[in-house]
Amino acid sequence: MNKKKEKSHELLILLYLVLKITTLTIGGGLLIISELKKTIVSKKKLISDKEFNEILATSNVIPGVTAVNFAFLIGKKLKGFKGAILLTITSILPSIVIITIITLYANLNSNNIYFQKFLKGSKISSAIIMSMLIVEFSKKMLKKSIKKWITCLLVTYVLYKFNIDLLYILLMCLLICFAKYTVKKRFS
Repeated sequence: MNKKKEKSHELLILLYLVLKITTLTIGGGLLIISELKKTIVSKKKLISDKEFNEILATSNVIPGVTAVNFAFLIGKKLKGFKGAILLTITSILPSIVIITIITLYANLNSNNIYFQKFLKGSKISSAIIMSMLIVEFSKKMLKKSIKKWITCLLVTYVLYKFNIDLLYILLMCLLICFAKYTVKKRFS
């Protein structure tokens, strides 16, 4: 009985953490995942950094919203199927509520200067947090190879400058990965 109560308590703490992070993080899935990493890996030490990265890689491959996939996989890893379902619901609930409130308010009073400033501030804070996230992820790449980091930076700039459609970028990456895989398999 005591063990069941303890597991229930752990699940409630996990639900609270995800609810808090998804409610207070404005800017999308990657920002939410970054905050979850700080909490779940660094502060609470519920999983290792390696496990976190494996779950993140898997959630990026699965079709759908990365943060929702991630919440599902973390919930499944830590608390089974029940945890997966509850964490998924907990991760999308704040977004649904906030979007509903903003939509209702925007329809009623879209010329309100405070509302416009809130949206502008949200964009700025999201850009700053996204930049911090990019720096955090690129530190690992920079340690391995500065050439790869500079190449990635230049490719990103060129794609931005020439306004190339995302579909073409994905197809190009798919072809490059396929070519690398084929060459590696043939010559190893």
